[in-house]
Amino acid sequence: MYPKLIEINEKPEAYMKHVQEFAANPTGFFLISGKNGNGKTFTAEAIYGKFYHPCNDNMFWNLADLKMKWQSIYAKYGSTEYFLNEILKAPLLVLDDLGTTKPTETFMEFLYIISDKRFKQRATQGTIITTNLNSASMREMFGDAFVSRVASGRCVRHDGPDRRPMLF
Repeated sequence: MYPKLIEINEKPEAYMKHVQEFAANPTGFFLISGKNGNGKTFTAEAIYGKFYHPCNDNMFWNLADLKMKWQSIYAKYGSTEYFLNEILKAPLLVLDDLGTTKPTETFMEFLYIISDKRFKQRATQGTIITTNLNSASMREMFGDAFVSRVASGRCVRHDGPDRRPMLF
């Protein structure tokens, strides 16, 4: 279902050291950045897969899917508090593709609350974030307060070639 850690290849030794250390103790933040198609999501999936069980509370969200779910819940119930609490209690949370689209102000507040609450629980909860953004672009899009939290743990960047086949 999910890739295995041993399937992560063509990464620098320092990158793999961070992956192995986080996978051994998935607490705090692990920010994985780099260009499109070089294995950020694959790495996050491999770490997540190590801890996956259908009965646990771990969560893996692509940011576009998270935003759509958040909008749907808000439209239906007028509140996202229950959904937020479900996300906050996840022992391991993956937020994939941060910054592929600019969040609305209200969705950004939702993301900030997640980052702030998980920062306070970083000793017992793990949060993996993947992004194509660099530090400056992330600060411009999400603000200093958000970035200072999500970049408080392990941060790796890998800008290898796009491994997806280009057909045109």
